[in-house]
This record gives sequence, C-alpha cells and structure tokens, in this order.
Amino acid sequence: MLRTILIPFFFMIPRTFEAAQINYIKVPSAVQNGSEHSILLDCIYSLRPDDSGLVVKWFLNDAVIYQWIPPQKPQALGLMKGKLNLSYEASNDPIMMYRSMNIINPTADMAGEYKCLVSTFTDEDFSSKNMIVFVPESSLELFQSGYDNKGINFTCTTTEVYPEPKLLIFRDVEDKYQDRKYMEAIEWSTSKLPSGRYSLTTTSTVPLDILSPGSLIHCDLRIPGTGYIKRKSMLYYPLSKNDYLTSSIEPSEVVS
Repeated sequence: MLRTILIPFFFMIPRTFEAAQINYIKVPSAVQNGSEHSILLDCIYSLRPDDSGLVVKWFLNDAVIYQWIPPQKPQALGLMKGKLNLSYEASNDPIMMYRSMNIINPTADMAGEYKCLVSTFTDEDFSSKNMIVFVPESSLELFQSGYDNKGINFTCTTTEVYPEPKLLIFRDVEDKYQDRKYMEAIEWSTSKLPSGRYSLTTTSTVPLDILSPGSLIHCDLRIPGTGYIKRKSMLYYPLSKNDYLTSSIEPSEVVS
C-alpha cells in the first residue's frame, strides 16, 4: 500500500532594512527674495548602528550645492559658495550634526527643486521638495480708466514681480470674502522683462447699476504658491468729463 507523505516546506522571506533612510525633509515652500533672515533646509534621516561611509549632499535642480562627509567639515559648492552658514549645527549627534543647510540671504536664483541625498557604503536614499523665491512688486496702481453711460472701467497695473502673478479687480460691501464681486477682465497684458520679472495690466468694467458713490473697488495682486497678497483700494465716485473724483485708501498687504 502506497502512502503519500506530505512534507511541509517553509520559505523564509528575508526582511530587509535600509541602511540609510530619509524620514522627511524640511524645505520652505516660499521665501522672499533678499529677505534679511536666513532660512533652514533640514534633512532628517535614520541610520543603522553598523553603517559607515556616511555622505550627505544637497542638490538644487540636480546640481550639487552642499556636501558633508563626517568627520570633515561641510562644504558649500556651486551656487551656494559663500552663501551658507557652515557653522550651523542641526544636532549634537556627530552623524547628524551638519545635515542641514542654513542659507544666509535667499535670492531669486535659489528657487527650484531641492534634493537631499544620504548615502553609506551599503545604501542610499533621497527626498526632494520645491521652493519658490518670490520678488514683490515695485508698484501696484488702481485707477478709473474710462466710462460710458453703462459702466466704469477700472485698470490695475503692477511691475517687476516674480514669478508671474495674478491681478483680480473686485468690489465689496464689508470687505468680507463672501461679499466679493470679482470683475471679468476685458483687457489684459503681460510682459516678461529682461530681468525675468513680470509686469501686468488688467482692465475690468463695472456696470453703473451696481455702483453707488462711495463703493469700494479693490485690486488684489497674488503670487501663486506663496500666500503673498498685496491690495490696492479706492473709493468710487461719479465721474465727469473733466474731473475724476476719487479718494484713495492706503494699500494693505497680507502675507502668509
């Protein structure tokens, strides 16, 4: 009598542990060009106790700009030469001490994709984030630019902004978001200057039947991806052919 014997086989799937692993990186999403305060880019990583040959590098748009090979001092390379605080210590741990980049005075040419690369003799890991370096406007103006028996034209202009902003003309009653009446642009133009910055003009028509003397008209300048908003406001009064009776309110600035 034949008997079948089943012999169980156990397949062992090895569990792998990465020798170098980046937990997360901290990169500001937006900073102002030429701001007096320094900014910090941090790279938080984990290593195994037996790891050796640590190298930490930072890249900007795929070009290496920072390197630290313990126990040596960190180096600023390429665009960042002379622009980093190389004595900044992110940690007392000798294998974490100089993991960060402390940029002294961020400028527009420092915008782009930042990548932190951590490597050892056995493994490497990287993580990246984008940073916008924006340039506020040189000027922002709002004025009445024409009228007929049906509506009033309002024109908003701005110069020397980076990156390309948006201009929105609107009226409101109590300056509440839900009360805003955004006006469709009837004319607009955008110019990219030799400096790489932008100048914009937009014109909207507001029907006379929704305007009353003393109505507030606003123009918001917004730089996408930065939270930067600058506002120019004015009071509307009926126009005559020879006189534009307007009253100005000082522009307000909101930056978040």
